[in-house]
Amino acid sequence: MELIFVSHGQAEHTMNIPASYEIEAPGLTQLGVRQAERLRASLPLTEQDAVIASPTRRTLQTARIWCEGTDALRFAHPTVGPRQFPPRYDFFTYRCDHIMEPRQIKESFSEFLPAPDVPEYIWLQGIHTAPALLFDKWSAGFLAWCGRLERRKVYIVSHEGTISSYIQRLTGTPWRRKQFIDDLDWIPLSV
Repeated sequence: MELIFVSHGQAEHTMNIPASYEIEAPGLTQLGVRQAERLRASLPLTEQDAVIASPTRRTLQTARIWCEGTDALRFAHPTVGPRQFPPRYDFFTYRCDHIMEPRQIKESFSEFLPAPDVPEYIWLQGIHTAPALLFDKWSAGFLAWCGRLERRKVYIVSHEGTISSYIQRLTGTPWRRKQFIDDLDWIPLSV
């Protein structure tokens, strides 16, 4: 299986840092919308692919625009939600990084199924400040679930910190902030 981590398009919470971190459920900017539209040509999707988005408005908007007109399987999953990187254990989450509940996803992004069999506490807590041991456990479960989807490629639309955490976990190589990918960039990994 090939995993392709895709960073969401430019979003409102990046426009006036740090004040913009307090925007609740920031969406894509006009540039972010255009970036997501360009994904269709850069990474074309088929019915053999799955797209899994973080349960935030900006990632689901990116994935929705990209998936338009395709038969790719679509999910939202809390274990690819926002994550601090490098991890801090201050248990503080900016408003921009609060994740949507399954009910909200069904109402606003009905084409994305909330991932099945995810404990409610993960939907409530998210992975933003989860200690490394919990992140390792939850991410192992997520990766096993991805394998059970039996898709050629699994695209994960997420956030810089989350992508960095997964890459570090999967490769065993230390990852640094300066290695963050840009808006709407992607990193493929074979697992």
